[in-house]
Amino acid sequence: MYNSKKKVIVFLILLIVLVSSTTTGYNLYRDSKDEERRINEAYNQVYRTYNETVDDLNAFYHSRAKTNIEIPGVIEAFRKQDHKKLYTLMRPQWIAMQRENPWLVVMQFHNADGTSLLRLHQPEVYGDPIALHRPMVAYTHKTQQNVSGFEEGRQGLAYRLMIPIFDRGVYIGAIEFGVSEPYFTDKIHRFAGYESFFFVNKLLLGNFARINDPIEIGHCIGMDIPVQYRPFFREYSKLHSKLENTFFSYSYKTYQVNVLPVKNYASKQVGNILFIRQSDDFKSHTRHTIVASGIIMFGLIVLTVLIVDRIYRYIMTKMSFQERYSQTILDSVPSPVIVTDGETLVAANSSFLSYLDYDTIEHFKKEHACVCEYFEAGDTNEFLMPMHDDQRWTEYMLNHPLKSHKAKMTINGFTTIFEVRISVLKVNDEIRYVVIFNDISVMQMQTMIDPLTKIPNRFHFEMVYEHTIKITQRTNDRLSVIFFDIDHFKNVNDTYGHLVGDTVLQHVSELVSQLIRRSDFFARWGGEEFVILLPDTDLQEAAHVAEMIREKISTTNFKDVGTVTCSFGVVMIDDAESSEHLLNRADELLYEAKYSGRNKVVY
Repeated sequence: MYNSKKKVIVFLILLIVLVSSTTTGYNLYRDSKDEERRINEAYNQVYRTYNETVDDLNAFYHSRAKTNIEIPGVIEAFRKQDHKKLYTLMRPQWIAMQRENPWLVVMQFHNADGTSLLRLHQPEVYGDPIALHRPMVAYTHKTQQNVSGFEEGRQGLAYRLMIPIFDRGVYIGAIEFGVSEPYFTDKIHRFAGYESFFFVNKLLLGNFARINDPIEIGHCIGMDIPVQYRPFFREYSKLHSKLENTFFSYSYKTYQVNVLPVKNYASKQVGNILFIRQSDDFKSHTRHTIVASGIIMFGLIVLTVLIVDRIYRYIMTKMSFQERYSQTILDSVPSPVIVTDGETLVAANSSFLSYLDYDTIEHFKKEHACVCEYFEAGDTNEFLMPMHDDQRWTEYMLNHPLKSHKAKMTINGFTTIFEVRISVLKVNDEIRYVVIFNDISVMQMQTMIDPLTKIPNRFHFEMVYEHTIKITQRTNDRLSVIFFDIDHFKNVNDTYGHLVGDTVLQHVSELVSQLIRRSDFFARWGGEEFVILLPDTDLQEAAHVAEMIREKISTTNFKDVGTVTCSFGVVMIDDAESSEHLLNRADELLYEAKYSGRNKVVY
């Protein structure tokens, strides 16, 4: 009922919105076209400024590189990798170039072997394998060509130019210049009249990244955002999941926002230059129209919700008695019972809520979509799972009416096995499934656990064994089996009595359980015979396990009896070998161990 009420309200709201939007559609469409035109004009203006700046930078620093390399002694110092001499020759040039361009933050000489020869901006650090951390450096050494683009380094993100150096036609390394991003934002502000800011893709930042108090918009992080603009971008990030061309209102003003992509040396986008300028082109009459339309829509929506709510309250009052009556019937059943539409829980009795430790069905539905989320797989495929053969568990049960369905659930560390039964209730076009969970845990344990030794019995082993064989053959994994029995056990019973014999069986079971892995499966085959299933274990490993168990048992003092020994047969499955043949081989080796002297492992 609640869902149908919600659907009616949503439909009427959508209808109101559609009608109201139609009355203002033409003006909004015209304004959007005007915005698009203004954004394109601004983008083209900044795009030209940015590209002209890049071209000027490339030309300027190629010229500076040529001038510096031609200084007497520079090539010789470079060729000899004379860090000290090269620094002496270049330091005056570095100081002069920084006076020319304060945004020049990097001037570096790279050896052809990928190491750094000289950092003018950090002369004490050199000789490190920089090409391993800087793809742009490695690419320059590989191609021996001019390379430029944005890349991160020790000095942070900068526009970098890599210019190869040749000595008599032989490549000996490269010179690098790096200009920080404020150089570009300053150019855009001076020549295009826009305040601009650099945003870098945070997924591409490496180990050198140093950004304090970052401003994040989508995958991008603002670089060196002035304090006065930080509130602006924080507000922008609340309304926009990514950087995009738009108009943005902030502090009762409208701003035109444009985004220009910037790329690295490989033409891969590494970030954006976002530029803004205050705009007064926003149509006041369009704003007023939107406000008026919003007020009308809001009033109609409130009125609609009130009317629909009043109608549904009347209907719910009529239905409340029937619902209480149905819930009383459900609560009278001692076993957990639920009603579902096949996907979500519709109703449940008090036994179900008590078992899962929930106060109400609403509390359960807030945390779970389906009771099948509690279903657990067992050692075999006998238990229900949320999906079976591409069918939901309810559909699977209905399509297999003759099969006994079970579910395994663990609540607060206690595992319960349920027999699950399902019935179908159809009302008009709606289908409901009534599902009853009968606790059969005690009966399940009695049929699968050996009452004397408290380990799985032969029936339980055969279920797990067949399932494991199928998985092993499908995945081509390793699987080994150990068969063993207690030597001269009949003499123990005849000499000391069956109660002492039972104690020996229990003691042996405890010893073996302590020596094997949790993933191994240990069961009593019958009488004094036992079997161990070892998944993902080859023959040598299984033989080692058997020998370890044999030695442990033979050196243990058993009460009233003293020393007890066991004989072992160990096998590993062959390709396409049947489960029966594998056990027969293990049994034959067990008897070989007994007839050849006992207290030994044969494999």
